[in-house]
Amino acid sequence: MPLDVALLKVLRGLEALTTGLPIREIVQLGVDIAQHATSSQIAYLHFLNEDQSTLELGVWSHDTLKTCTAVSDRHYPIGKAGIWADAARLGRPCVHNDYAGHQGKRGLPTGHTTLVRHLGMPVLTDGATRMIVGVGNKPEDYDDADVEVLDLVARRIWSVVEQRRVLEHQLDRSRRMEHLQRSANVADFEYDQDADGLRFDSMYGSLFALPGDAAPPAQLTQFLERVAPPHRDRVRDVLSAPSGRQALRIECLRHTGERYPAELMVEFRPREIGAGLIGVGTLQDVTEQALMDELRLRADHDPLTGLPNRHLLQQHLGRVGARRSGETGYAFHFIDLDEFKPVNDTLGHEAGDAVLRKVAQRLQRATRKGDLVARMGGDEFAVVQADARTPAAATGLAAKLVEALGKPMLVRNATVRVTASVGVALCLDCRRPWQQFVDAADRAMYRAKMSGGNGFRLAGDEAQP
Repeated sequence: MPLDVALLKVLRGLEALTTGLPIREIVQLGVDIAQHATSSQIAYLHFLNEDQSTLELGVWSHDTLKTCTAVSDRHYPIGKAGIWADAARLGRPCVHNDYAGHQGKRGLPTGHTTLVRHLGMPVLTDGATRMIVGVGNKPEDYDDADVEVLDLVARRIWSVVEQRRVLEHQLDRSRRMEHLQRSANVADFEYDQDADGLRFDSMYGSLFALPGDAAPPAQLTQFLERVAPPHRDRVRDVLSAPSGRQALRIECLRHTGERYPAELMVEFRPREIGAGLIGVGTLQDVTEQALMDELRLRADHDPLTGLPNRHLLQQHLGRVGARRSGETGYAFHFIDLDEFKPVNDTLGHEAGDAVLRKVAQRLQRATRKGDLVARMGGDEFAVVQADARTPAAATGLAAKLVEALGKPMLVRNATVRVTASVGVALCLDCRRPWQQFVDAADRAMYRAKMSGGNGFRLAGDEAQP
């Protein structure tokens, strides 16, 4: 297999490592990628404990587990390990192309597969080894290219694991903060519109960081002084014109001048005595919730174009596939730009990024509400066309996409023209695995590209139910 194709497979595999996966799935997928990226027969991944003298054993590739009966050990002594742990001891890649004949080969975990050749790769941060990834039993000797590829894979695994740990910490913190917000970050209030009387409970002072002798607002105009100017009219309208239950996301101003996101909820009820309505509501500091919304957005969206990423695309396809058969159909459009590399080579990567953003905008304008546009990575995009029941509907959109992307664009005072090859697969039976239709669209896209690009192809019988 040519190196460029092999490297492309590695990069696509690494792209699947996202913070949307649990850590166990990240490292399992990562160790499988490490094995195949180095043409090895076995692979493992182990973390070092904080004491830097013991390993936490427990993750082997799926192929390794076919013959390996080693069990997890959270405190396996490095001193007990043989040369397979040299990467952890020395903090550098270690190659053993004659493992079987090496004097230090002792100390494999009980039940481990026999090693013939071995390559171990550490990941270091802050001067300490955090993780080792090892591969073994490649048919020929490991070389410098294997070391570079394994280093790339190992560092990507560690990066995603660390990001996932931060996300899990934030999610856990968010859950705890939700409980605290119910008891400490929510202020109750009542508003009497007729008398313009406003009464907050004692939590108001905490929300707005008021000094101890400051009184909560007693009228609407006083409260509006604590609302950020762009949102004052909306708050005034909601409290002045009763209309059932309403919720607003606004910004408020603490006593210090700091802005913070808040949610105002109010419901107007009949006055207990006499005519008229009383507004009963809450004001909640939602700083932590806003942070989590931002984290989720970053995890599911491409930071360059703002489009859904591959992870969110897969979730969407899974939801579509869960619908009842015959309820709807969809078309999957696999889009690959034909002339993108010369843009980077001649105008630079900033211009290339600008082109990708413009491509994303054109795809969004060419599709309808209900269609999903996603960036799969690099210069590859996808469109999931909702309610596509006929080849004509699918190819109609494909032609529209090709036309939209083929128009010249102005980038950094230069006129740039990139075209696109589009492969389309029509799915009328959502019970079938969505990956079949993605693969069929990928093959159809390749045929379009081999035909000169700037066009589309509809997947053949292999994509039809």
